[in-house]
Amino acid sequence: MKSFVDSISPFYKFKNKNLLLLALTHRSAKTEIAEGLFKNQTNNEQLEFVGDGLLNFIVAEELMSLYPKDDEGLLSKKRAHLVDQKTLAQKALDLAVDQFLVLGPGEREQESHKKPRVLASALEAVIAAVYYDSDLKHTQKFVLRLLQHNIFEVSSLSFDKDYKTQLQELTQQRKLGLPVYKELSTKGPSHDPEFLIALEINNEEMARATGPSKKKAEQLAAEKTYKQLNEKVENEPVIKSPKSNDKKSMKKLPARTPSKTPSKSAASVRSKI
Repeated sequence: MKSFVDSISPFYKFKNKNLLLLALTHRSAKTEIAEGLFKNQTNNEQLEFVGDGLLNFIVAEELMSLYPKDDEGLLSKKRAHLVDQKTLAQKALDLAVDQFLVLGPGEREQESHKKPRVLASALEAVIAAVYYDSDLKHTQKFVLRLLQHNIFEVSSLSFDKDYKTQLQELTQQRKLGLPVYKELSTKGPSHDPEFLIALEINNEEMARATGPSKKKAEQLAAEKTYKQLNEKVENEPVIKSPKSNDKKSMKKLPARTPSKTPSKSAASVRSKI
């Protein structure tokens, strides 16, 4: 534990090392603590529960202070971005949480210590451990210092609409047809599933994406497709229309005839833009 104490010490110095050990103990393993509030707990699940609430409160209060003119909806989107699984997992990696997680043999073999959900949950448990080892003031300081760069960065991000909404509006505007999301597979244990989603437009597959939930995988697939379609437009050369008095050039233009059968390639959908 000494190495992890050193790793986290720039942010917080623990007095009760047992709390930190409990915060790093996955439910597949057991840690006995014969003292205090958590004397009957053997893993970090309850600490994770408390840490999740603390994290959301601290980030919400900080955002309200930094962006007093933002409405509730925009503040909620900013908070969701700051406390999402991807962000927390990366912060856990920055603290080397993956190297010190206490896991059962099976979970270790499956490399669960590298999974974003497990890492994010462990970090939430560490946040709760800081709270029980000190107080709310020190916990706020710990969280805000940990997320300092992300909180600064969030001011430059756009949270007006999610990618599914943006993609639907784009496809309607360009008459490409509505996006359809299809679940191709689900794998992994029930507590850590992975969904594979395919996105189709006009019966053509445009992108695939995986995520810890259907919603997340759909958003990722929508993001890929939205960026692909916009990139296609940006890279197309500008074609000048012939002048109205240039009869020769007008005659050279081929007549447009509607296609009777839809194309079966993703490129055909993009070419309609």
